[in-house]
Amino acid sequence: MAKRTRTSKSPKKHPTLAAAVKLRPKLVQWRRHLHQYPEPSMQEYETAAYVVEQLREIGLDEIKTGVGETGVTCMVRGTKGRKTVALRADMDALEIEEESDVEYASRKPGLMHACGHDGHTACLLGVGAILAGMGSKLPGNVKLIFQPGEEGAGGALKMIQDGCLQSPKVAAIAGLHVDTDTDSGTIAIPRGYVCAQTDDIDMTVHGQSGHAAAPDKGVDAIAVASQALIAVQQFVARHTSSTDRKLVTFGTIEGGTRRNILADSVNLEGTIRSLEPEGREAILRFLKHDLRKLVGAMGGRLTVRIMEGYPPLVNDDPIVDAVEAAAVEIAGRASVVPQNKAGLGGEDFAYFSTEGEIPVAMVHLGIRDEKKGFTSPGHSTTFDFDDGKVLPIGAALLAQSAVRMLGG
Repeated sequence: MAKRTRTSKSPKKHPTLAAAVKLRPKLVQWRRHLHQYPEPSMQEYETAAYVVEQLREIGLDEIKTGVGETGVTCMVRGTKGRKTVALRADMDALEIEEESDVEYASRKPGLMHACGHDGHTACLLGVGAILAGMGSKLPGNVKLIFQPGEEGAGGALKMIQDGCLQSPKVAAIAGLHVDTDTDSGTIAIPRGYVCAQTDDIDMTVHGQSGHAAAPDKGVDAIAVASQALIAVQQFVARHTSSTDRKLVTFGTIEGGTRRNILADSVNLEGTIRSLEPEGREAILRFLKHDLRKLVGAMGGRLTVRIMEGYPPLVNDDPIVDAVEAAAVEIAGRASVVPQNKAGLGGEDFAYFSTEGEIPVAMVHLGIRDEKKGFTSPGHSTTFDFDDGKVLPIGAALLAQSAVRMLGG
């Protein structure tokens, strides 16, 4: 008699993931609608209205609009426990002309969701549906924060100043961001520093116009600015700690009126990115003081304006522990990886820690899929991802993270 071969059953999905998988059609629908109708920072009026409409369809009604100008919050209350935690998604798009040929491509010229914020918002809507279905199993309250203006406008700070972390007081907050360098469906867990301090810098090198054939009769602002640019990079490379993570990049330089006239002035616009405060402070001192002396030695004059940007984002270990535990429950240990290198990009989620004074955790959800062709970097004209695969994982991860943060 032939032996009966046992067939192993596929592992049972975690209940939160199972709920998110059932929501897959809605998650994709939400994301693709948002992708077609992008709005820039602090102008997310249609987006906010759509979010409110979907929250009400889910059955949630404790909604506040106009928080931090165009933000939305929604409370999901559990039947036991008074603790409140928060989850955040950003809603704004970028001023980019989309070049994708997908049917859900942007319908607004010059605007595109090229950073995944449409996916973040869809995931958080999914969280609302998942948590609303938990009923008595939700061990506390969860505030959903749909934030405007992440792309440079500091929408997180505006919402904090407008009370989004109060009434009731929020004990901790978590969020996710899609990651184009991590395989699709994989969850990357950073600890400590995640993103950099961002500062903007405007510099003007003042010279003296004159005839190009007699440069000794004037001060060539272009030549002086060239030396100043080299001096900045030389200072960063040779006069700051080699272990501090920092850079200075100038993205624009403008000067001069005609090929045979010495430029009277040159304007430069750039960005300073830093993690450790010592490196940042050294760069600022050089730009404000020593660089002026260098420009002056060449006959020019320098004006410098520094605009402080987002603070560095630093994850708090206890909240990371909770989110990592949720990630393992949702995706399995093999799909949860450490992310040991902090990036020099900026993220205003940091304000929830520095200004909101609560512990935070930002984790990354991989969307790179070379087989399916999803390889474009963020902020590119062809950015896209496999939303049917990624969004249920993201929604389940955030929902289960909230449960874990509440102590469930």
